[in-house]
Amino acid sequence: MSLVQGYDTDSSDEDTQDFNKKHKLQTPKLKSKRPKRNGKGPWACWESSSEAEQDEEVQTTNISNAGKSDMGDDIDSSLSFNQEKSTFVGKREKDYQGRSFMHPPIDVEVDLKKEPLSFKCFLPKRKLAEYSGHKNGTTSLRFLPHSGHLFLSGGNDKTIKIWDFYHNRELLRTYEGHTMTIKDLNFTHDGETFASASFDKSVKVWNTERGSILKRLRFNAVPNCIMFHPEDKNQLVIGLSNSEILHYDFRVDEKDGKIQKYDHHQGSILALKYFPNGKKLISSSDDKTVRIWENQINVPIKQISGTTQHSMPWIDINPQEQYFCTQSMDNTIYTYSMMPKYKRHPSKMFKGHSTAGYGIHFAFSPDGQYIASGDSKGQTFIWDWKTTKVLKKFKPLSNNLPITCLAWNPQETSKLCCAGNDGRIVVLD
Repeated sequence: MSLVQGYDTDSSDEDTQDFNKKHKLQTPKLKSKRPKRNGKGPWACWESSSEAEQDEEVQTTNISNAGKSDMGDDIDSSLSFNQEKSTFVGKREKDYQGRSFMHPPIDVEVDLKKEPLSFKCFLPKRKLAEYSGHKNGTTSLRFLPHSGHLFLSGGNDKTIKIWDFYHNRELLRTYEGHTMTIKDLNFTHDGETFASASFDKSVKVWNTERGSILKRLRFNAVPNCIMFHPEDKNQLVIGLSNSEILHYDFRVDEKDGKIQKYDHHQGSILALKYFPNGKKLISSSDDKTVRIWENQINVPIKQISGTTQHSMPWIDINPQEQYFCTQSMDNTIYTYSMMPKYKRHPSKMFKGHSTAGYGIHFAFSPDGQYIASGDSKGQTFIWDWKTTKVLKKFKPLSNNLPITCLAWNPQETSKLCCAGNDGRIVVLD
């Protein structure tokens, strides 16, 4: 019997049934025979089912051989990433009393134990010093909390470096272990530990003094930003490019310490910032929204959005703790109240610089009276917090490469570090 009238075929229903009985082609087996895509994107290439099965076997073997302490619920352990090393390259690792470089020096003219907001800051006026930085660009700068006598940097050379801010301004220690560009760095509140995130889809937690690894995490997406809890060095939040924020507590053994997932954003997470008391968390995303969360609760208490709003790749809080600011891709820094309803301040906007297309950072002076930002044309802008007027413009380097990273020394009145795609780190005073 033909399937279509007027069209003859040699096959019959009986032949088809005999073939199916012989080969027993059931639905699960038919699905397994379909070609699988090697990747998750729409342009991923296709491969044969046999090759996919071989890849699955290799991946299963690698995961079974990986250390259980290095694995989490959302962690991809198919690659080896435990080949870290740290080298001390300074002149002396200990002083005459056996104290390491982590101990604040007593032979500098600045009191490194001042309380926050206890001194007045002034505008930088000149270029004071220059560090070699990182080849092909510096991507992150962080001062050691409280004392500020050291600062940490990461760059496109896959390396993390810690520098002496005083004395001979020398490089003290390098931390190597990532296989791609460093995306973000963050210290714990005591500075004894820091975390690093990289484009290699991993986050590593390091001991600052010794350079040893305390924790390794690997994900199926790029960790764009990381933030330690301001009062608990065991809690770490990680913003991923798959729109998820993962919250870890390293005192918990189950799921490698993951205790919460914040998943209401619809785009890649760009920036994270804890409130000073650690009770709330601010996040921004490629979905052009800013959300505020209660700590460890996966329901945002506030969503800041609008039809004219742009992506905001950086968030910071004024040291006076009444406002937080966001760097927007429309060349503006916006200000929001830290009190409920978290509304935008209509008259406190900082403009004049160019940020479109770049993840430009900004930084507050320790007393909160000035705000400084990088620029895509190689400039550094400083505004007055009260009047929002541009007070100073610097061009730290002779080229026009973007200045993307800034950090204000927490104990100095006028010293500001800035760096960017050139790689060199410049100190303004």
